[in-house]
Amino acid sequence: MASEAGRRGGPLRPVAARTPRLLVVLALALTLIVACGSDDGAAPTSTANGSTTAAAATAGAEAERAVRVVEVAEGELRATRRASVTVRPSRESRVASGASGRVDELLVREGEVVQAGQALVRLDAAALNRQVENAELALGQARINLQRARSQAADGVAQAEAGVRAAQGNLSVAQRQLDEAEALLDIGAVAAADVQALRAQRDQAQSAALQAADALARAGRVEQEELALLELQVRQAEIQLRQARDAVADAVVRSPFVGEVAELLVEAGEFVGAGSPVARVLGLDAQLASFAVPPEDVAALEATGRISIEYAGQSLSATVTRTERSAQQSRLVTVIATLDPAAPRLPGGAVAEMRYEILVASGALLPSSALSAEGGRTFVFRVDTDEARSVARRTEVRVVGESGNQAVVTAVEEGALPLGARVVAPRPLDVRDNTRVRVIEVVTAP
Repeated sequence: MASEAGRRGGPLRPVAARTPRLLVVLALALTLIVACGSDDGAAPTSTANGSTTAAAATAGAEAERAVRVVEVAEGELRATRRASVTVRPSRESRVASGASGRVDELLVREGEVVQAGQALVRLDAAALNRQVENAELALGQARINLQRARSQAADGVAQAEAGVRAAQGNLSVAQRQLDEAEALLDIGAVAAADVQALRAQRDQAQSAALQAADALARAGRVEQEELALLELQVRQAEIQLRQARDAVADAVVRSPFVGEVAELLVEAGEFVGAGSPVARVLGLDAQLASFAVPPEDVAALEATGRISIEYAGQSLSATVTRTERSAQQSRLVTVIATLDPAAPRLPGGAVAEMRYEILVASGALLPSSALSAEGGRTFVFRVDTDEARSVARRTEVRVVGESGNQAVVTAVEEGALPLGARVVAPRPLDVRDNTRVRVIEVVTAP
C-alpha cells in the first residue's frame, strides 16, 4: 500500500485531517441551497449574528458622514511675536585726546565707575610746557614792542607839532615884513627889489608851514597804523599762550559724564595724536533696548507703550520711546525702548528677547482646520438642516487674518456665514458640497 501511495504522488493523509475542510464545503453548499430556495415574497430571515436582509437593503441608501462642527462666533485674533533685543547705554562716548603726546599714565581701569571730569589718561606734558614758556616769551616781546612804539610815536608827534608851530611863526613874521615893505614902497621909502625879496621869503615860509603840517599828519597816521599792528601781534601772542596752556590741560584726558569705563584704547608709552580716542565710557543713565519689527506692528507697540524683555531668566520692563526708519531696511522698523531705571543693569551690547502681542484681526472666528483651498479660493462647509436632513454647503470666504490655528474670515456673499452658523471643522476630505452629514459634536470657536 505504501508503495502504491508513493506511486500516486505522496503519502496518504489521515481521514481526520480532511474532515474540517469537508465540513466547510458542506456549509457553503447548504447556504447556497437555502438562498436559491427562497422566493422574492418570502419574509426576511435572520442571519447568525442577528442582522436582517432589510438592513442589507438599506445599506445601499445614501450614507451620512459623521462630522464635528464649530459655531461661528465674533472674536479677536491676537498673535504673540518675538524679537531679538540689543541692550545699549543711553549715552556712550569715545573720549578723545585734545593734545598730541606720549601716554604717560593710565589713571583708571576698565569697568571702573568715573565721575564727570575725572582724569582717565595723562600724557607727557614736558614738550607742552615748553610751548607754554615760548608763548609767554613771545607775548612779553610783543608787549615791549608795542610800548616802545607808543613812546616813539608820542615823541614823533611832539616834534612834528613843534615844527608846525615854528613854521607858522616864520610865516607870520615873513608876512608882516612883506606887508610893511609894500606900505613903504607906495611912498618910495623902500626899493622894489627889497619888496620882491621879502615876498620870496614869505612864500618859502608858507611852503615850510605846509610841509610841517604834512609831517604832523604823517606822524599821526604812522602812530595809528604801527600801534594797531603791534596790538594785533600782542593779541596773537596772547591767543598762542592760551592755546599752549589749553594743550597742557588737554594732556589729561577726562570723562565727559558720569559713567563706566568700558574700554581703554591705549597703553602707557604709546603716542596719540590730537583727536585720537583713548577710552570708551558708557553712561549710567537708563539703558536703551532696540529691536526691529515689521511696520504693521509699530502702531500696536506704540499704543501699548510698555513691553517686557527677557534676559537670563529675568523679566525687565521698558517703555517705548521712539522709532527709527532706515531707507536701507525698509521692511523693518527699529523701535527704541527705555528700560526702567530700577531694573538691573545689563552688560552693554547684551542680546535679550522680547515678546509682544498684536491684534491681527477681529470678526468671525474659526479654526484653520475648517478652511479649504481650491483654485486660489477659500471655502468653508456650512451645515444646513432641512427636513430633518443635515447637508454640508460649500461657502466661499475671504481670510481677513490668520495666526496659529485660528483665522478670522468674512463671507464673500453677504449674510452667507452669520454668527452662530455651524461649520465643519476639521473638514474630512470626503465631505463635499451637498454631502449629507451627521453632527456628532458641536463646539464654540475659541
